[in-house]
Amino acid sequence: MLDCEARQRTATPAPAPLKVLVVDDNQASALTLSWAIESWGDIVRTCFDGLSAIDTARSFHPDVVLLDLGMPEIDGLSVARALRIDPSTRRCKIIAQTGWGDSARRRETAEAGFDLHLVKPIDFNVLQEMFELFRLMPSR
Repeated sequence: MLDCEARQRTATPAPAPLKVLVVDDNQASALTLSWAIESWGDIVRTCFDGLSAIDTARSFHPDVVLLDLGMPEIDGLSVARALRIDPSTRRCKIIAQTGWGDSARRRETAEAGFDLHLVKPIDFNVLQEMFELFRLMPSR
């Protein structure tokens, strides 16, 4: 019995949930992705345009931003650049989620400050595995 009690006291606590901002002008896509991420126990905010994404990121301080590239008015590249220059958001992980996967587009996302580039449709299993790794990163 003492051995079990000692192990319980020394168990590593579960990592805190990630704060995730999902941004996509396709509302159905954004909400589906948000619901999936919430089901993993993470805290999610959802935006449908670039301007509200920038405002929300400044107040929410996400660990991860899943950002569509092709949005009207302010595209995902511009949002990523804005997040990278703001001291309150510059350390978040920014993941492109887009239908464009060519090398030129991947180069653009890297230059704009994205950490990863995922091509739609997003594989939720792959995304969940990435989030597991993000939760373990000490920089949070």
